[in-house]
Amino acid sequence: MSPRRLVHLSAVGCALLLWAAVGAAAESTRLESVEPGASVPSGPPPPAGVRFGETLEGKRLRLGYSWERVRFEGLATRHGHVTADYVRDVLGYPSVPRSLDVTVHTFEVAFAPHPRVTLVAELPVLKKELERVDTQTPGPCNSVVCEFQADGVGDFRMAMIVPFIRKGFESSQIHIGFGAPTGAIRRQGGTDRRLPYLAQVGNGSWDFEWGWTYKGELERIAWGGQALGYHPLNRNGLNYRRGSRFTGRLWLAIRLFAEFDLTLRTEWEKENEIDGFDRSLQPSLDPTEDADLYDRSTIRVAPGLSLPVPFLPGQRVGVEFAFPVYQDLDGPQLEEDWGVKAAWRWVY
Repeated sequence: MSPRRLVHLSAVGCALLLWAAVGAAAESTRLESVEPGASVPSGPPPPAGVRFGETLEGKRLRLGYSWERVRFEGLATRHGHVTADYVRDVLGYPSVPRSLDVTVHTFEVAFAPHPRVTLVAELPVLKKELERVDTQTPGPCNSVVCEFQADGVGDFRMAMIVPFIRKGFESSQIHIGFGAPTGAIRRQGGTDRRLPYLAQVGNGSWDFEWGWTYKGELERIAWGGQALGYHPLNRNGLNYRRGSRFTGRLWLAIRLFAEFDLTLRTEWEKENEIDGFDRSLQPSLDPTEDADLYDRSTIRVAPGLSLPVPFLPGQRVGVEFAFPVYQDLDGPQLEEDWGVKAAWRWVY
């Protein structure tokens, strides 16, 4: 899809979501819904891995922090797992990735200027550690496992969440957001060679994000679904644009006692290949430097739990452990091995 067409589609999607949000607010008195500012169902909240799962109806401010770590290890193609020797000796790549650890600290502030509008700002701080074996580049890392590290502030994000329809114990909401290119895309990891796309802390592009969330809540059980889309709008200063990403989620939460909840989330994620390429990278030397090999689909299962912070009203913590059960990589690329996320929220 051409960049101009993608921008047009994103603009149309943004306009449609804004129109739907305004229409839902204007017609709220005609729905069998909870009035703005009234109490909302008291079932378990969405799991930690659900994006923008809660609005601030009846509240004004929410502070949040989350810590996330994802481990990639091993190599795979569409035909399944492959060994490093196969990638090097048969496919002919002299540099082979071994693993990638991604750690993300995200700081969040949410504010409700109106009972039906929640504004959110997010600032991620990332650390990426890439291990690979290079049999061609001279130096101390030749033919041995070497680690390359990139860290720094990621891309700043802003979003608006609007309750869409609420009827009885069911509700839905939409959100639109934009990302600013504040993250670096030229990290070298302490060498004179630029790190590949997956090891950079930013995308270098302005991004558009949309989402729709459905929730059902009873006294001790909650369930829901979510559809998300993420679209870089322009090529960055190195003349490439990361691929669009689509996510679909389903979850279930059960309250055991004293607001202690067990959760289970399933997720499908599709990421398209990169449009354009960084001319300083060498796709014939390392598969992670080939922009055409970044297309992937992943299905994950994520059990978790959440509970209130004792003696601190309005505060809650949650944790999830994510395990991929299916991966389709246009590789060879690194396989996702596991992920863990812990989140803290304080609602005023």
